[in-house]
Amino acid sequence: MKVWLKRILCLFVLLFCVVTIVIFIALQSSPSLQRIHQIDANSAAENQRIAQRLIQSLKSDQQPIRLQATQAELHGLSAFGHRAIPQLTSDIILFQDSALISFSLALPLPKFIRYLNVELMLVSSKEGIDLGTVYIGGLPLPGNGLVKLAEWLTNSYVKKEFGTALLSMIKSVDITSNQISMGIVLSENLQDKPLSHKDSLFALRDKLALYGDVEVIRFYHQSLVDTIEQSGTMKFSLAEYIGFTFGLVKQRNLAEITDSPAKENRAALMALVLYFGTDKFELLVGDISKLSTKQFQQRTKRRSRVMLRERVDIQKHFIYSVALQLFGTSTASNAIGELKEFLDSNSGGSGFSFADLMADRAGTRLAMLATDSDESALKVQEHLADIIDEDLLLPELTGLPEGISQQKFEQYYYDIDSLVYQTMLHNIDERLRKIAVYRD
Repeated sequence: MKVWLKRILCLFVLLFCVVTIVIFIALQSSPSLQRIHQIDANSAAENQRIAQRLIQSLKSDQQPIRLQATQAELHGLSAFGHRAIPQLTSDIILFQDSALISFSLALPLPKFIRYLNVELMLVSSKEGIDLGTVYIGGLPLPGNGLVKLAEWLTNSYVKKEFGTALLSMIKSVDITSNQISMGIVLSENLQDKPLSHKDSLFALRDKLALYGDVEVIRFYHQSLVDTIEQSGTMKFSLAEYIGFTFGLVKQRNLAEITDSPAKENRAALMALVLYFGTDKFELLVGDISKLSTKQFQQRTKRRSRVMLRERVDIQKHFIYSVALQLFGTSTASNAIGELKEFLDSNSGGSGFSFADLMADRAGTRLAMLATDSDESALKVQEHLADIIDEDLLLPELTGLPEGISQQKFEQYYYDIDSLVYQTMLHNIDERLRKIAVYRD
């Protein structure tokens, strides 16, 4: 018995030593990659181009779908990625028949093992995906072996054959010094029965329910639809609709219908997003709205006429930022808000607007506080239940510069790291903190 205990103890010590050595080799004290690209008007345009091409490819019925990106567009994605996830720095450099992909991720660990540095070579392939040696810190690993490991883990712990089906979707990778192109065939084998690729994705969405309980979201959405249909009168401020919805949330919590205020707030905000946002959001959430012709017309009218601070565009910035926070993170939501303003600063746009940016940051912060914890969720309910006053939702827009062209922005604000730009963001956040719901 003592012999076996000694052997088990030795095994644990050995495993501990091996894991410790691997961590020290893989994690490093400094990033291997410094930020090279920065979000600005040009990178915003590159991101817009790649997004438009992706949407067009997904809309096409042709197989395989071709996903393409130029070197400049990849730089734009790296710039946006860092702004959305400040801990991440990345870069992709294209060569003839290969692409060097590097990233450095700062982890919440002690300084001597803080950074995960990864470098890998993606090689052109006529069949599937082909990776060269992957370097994780100072640890070299076979790239294709890691792909096989990821496939096995996905098959074992997500769904049988799911990882295999995902990998089989990648049919080819073509790389030149100027462009990368990937051939994708959307698999019909993600489900137990044959379906179209759209049906497969929708079925997978419904199984995962990543964005909340569909039934609860549907309750709030239908309540909004019913009260609008019954009242008949047009309320022109978004604050009133938010007040009505959070009044319902508070009633349900007091009646102990829900066990999680944060989840209830998420469902309520998602219903508002689906009503005032775009129908495309429903593709991510599930089938929510069952509208009659009259109800559909009422929703269309309100989407185009309901305002915040007497402006429809400010209402849209607020609602879309709520949506982006619910679907992602606050840093990503803020980054997308900035990206939109840089796009507007390009020739032909309405110009960079700090008023829009304040609406973006307000919507992001509201969604974050409303869903971050049950404690903060209850405070948000107290602040927003049955409100009709916009002063409780968004500060006045006075003194916030708008209509700034790319040339004027670079002349006065320089870039997003400049003191003058950061001071503007600080002033916006200070304005928001004067409103009770954001102060918490």
